[in-house]
Amino acid sequence: MVFRFFIASLLISFPPVNSWAFDWDFEGRVKTGSSYVFESPPKHKNFDSEAELRLGVLGNALTRDEWALDYELSADAKLADGPSVQAGLRDETDVDFFRAWLRLGNDRLKVRGGRQKILFGSGFIFRPLGFFDTREVTGVVPETRGVDGVRATYFFDDTSSMQGWVVPGKLGDRLIAGLRWEGLIAGLETGVVAQYHPKTDLKDLPQFSQELTQLGYHIKGEHNIAYWNEGRLDIEQNESGSPLRFDTVVGADYTFDIGEGLHFLMEYFLSTRQDGFTRTFPKEEPTIQQIGFLFDMPYGIDIVWQVFGLYDIDDESFQIIPQIEYSVTDEVFLYLQGRWGGSARTGEKNGRLFSKTPVFNGTESLIGLTLVGYF
Repeated sequence: MVFRFFIASLLISFPPVNSWAFDWDFEGRVKTGSSYVFESPPKHKNFDSEAELRLGVLGNALTRDEWALDYELSADAKLADGPSVQAGLRDETDVDFFRAWLRLGNDRLKVRGGRQKILFGSGFIFRPLGFFDTREVTGVVPETRGVDGVRATYFFDDTSSMQGWVVPGKLGDRLIAGLRWEGLIAGLETGVVAQYHPKTDLKDLPQFSQELTQLGYHIKGEHNIAYWNEGRLDIEQNESGSPLRFDTVVGADYTFDIGEGLHFLMEYFLSTRQDGFTRTFPKEEPTIQQIGFLFDMPYGIDIVWQVFGLYDIDDESFQIIPQIEYSVTDEVFLYLQGRWGGSARTGEKNGRLFSKTPVFNGTESLIGLTLVGYF
């Protein structure tokens, strides 16, 4: 109902009088790859494979005076096989829209409705403000799928803006609603955000089944090195009352004058909650601390290598994820990627970043190739 009203409003706003200026660009992507899983659990396949075809069109539909109506429509068709499918971590086949939105705007105001990316904050590996973040940051070509919603952004000037959004919760008439301001304070990129999150049926999103009031901030600056801090306070409404959880990340990055530019990024993540706050995992401790880092550097004009590292301070589990990107052509890229998971503890391996279980859980060590082509 929200989207029908939004689209109808746009059409009414643009009577077809000397306003048609329809143009379009066609784009697409093919992605295919397979990974060998070391020590795959019993009765599970050894190779985890996927193939994806994405087709899309985007451009301008209407223009009138200073206003423009833009659009994007793209869809994915995916086919997967292997232990991740056997364990139910992803579907064998999936066809869905990746983006599907209309945007009405001018230099000051932009309103966009449909399936879109709503993603902000200063964190890179850990994103407390990633309310709708579905990306796998250490994966090949990480990207968030986006959500169905309406978002409006007003630009006060070149450095400050106000943004509001509404996302249907697909559970009755419930709506996720949020408001965010961003601007410069003393030369620092600064943002504050507030969101009401009722219980929803958006199972791809974190905390979909919790009723939350969420307050957050982010700060980012640069003085020889870039640095940032991002945090979020969750106030949950449940049988225990109004328990709290606070998530924050502190990070920095710097490019060394080594080779063709060795880039290093590091983040520290802290999550602490009161006892009455709903646990994400059955044995989750009240406090979680993790460290993430990234090394990356180009080698010549065709190769870029990177290494991700993740370490959980409390349960001592870790992951090391190296990757080499090779540009076959300007539109075709080949990725060699691995993942090594483990634990610094002896005995039972049951950490957040690495677990040995009788069912595939997605933290197993592997090595694979992925080919991505754009057109």
